[in-house]
Amino acid sequence: MAENITTAEAVAHFFNSIEPEKARDERPEVERFVAAIGADRAVATVTGAEVSAFIAAERLRLGEHDDLAHLEPVRGFLAYCARLSFTEHDLVPFMRLPGQARRSMTGAEQIGGAYFVTIEGLAALEREVEELKGQRPLIAEQLHAAMADKDFRENAPLDAARDAQAHLEARIRTIEDQLRHAVIIDADQKGGLANVGSTVRVLNLKSDREQTFHLVSPNEVDPSTGKISIESPVGRAVIHHGTGDEVTVLAPAGEIELRLLEVIG
Repeated sequence: MAENITTAEAVAHFFNSIEPEKARDERPEVERFVAAIGADRAVATVTGAEVSAFIAAERLRLGEHDDLAHLEPVRGFLAYCARLSFTEHDLVPFMRLPGQARRSMTGAEQIGGAYFVTIEGLAALEREVEELKGQRPLIAEQLHAAMADKDFRENAPLDAARDAQAHLEARIRTIEDQLRHAVIIDADQKGGLANVGSTVRVLNLKSDREQTFHLVSPNEVDPSTGKISIESPVGRAVIHHGTGDEVTVLAPAGEIELRLLEVIG
């Protein structure tokens, strides 16, 4: 059930979850969207039709050839609201931004750029980003100590500290972007079709061998426990397919024909 908070409160919650610099850059477009639909209303009452109407107005204002890339923060906000159950349903599909890939999903369309992840994977990302942020003070101390050596030309500790800081901040930005775009699809939304979080049992039609695997996001892959990425050849082949469907896997070693025997979750 969606939480009973206002759209303005949802916006504040959203911007408190991301870096201040990014929040400053994204705030204008999100607040313009909120002003259009009403800041004081319950965010759970916002409809897909209203989102589509806002996008249509933007197309009319800027012209059909504009890619509306400036509305990406709005997409991130709506995905965040769905993930935290501020809204009853995911409103992102109603944006239908031009230039973004779409995939049919149980009668709806999912905007490309969304980061599909399991609940466990989402929790792991949240833990990782907090742990990485906790490393910032140590990196800062290392930089300060290395910069005490005024000879920057041959200062290996300084170069190492700068590299470590760059890699740390890059990873933090990547995870925060994934968290903002995270979409968890429940079993009802899947309609019996394979997607992130599904366990799939397949039959190799050539070898007559059965296999079972669990579809996860790329960050959650663990072959030892049967977890494969939805971006792997098998994952790409079976996603959005159901029991009884036959698919072709475009593997490096050649094509593999599979029949889906069972899709759970």
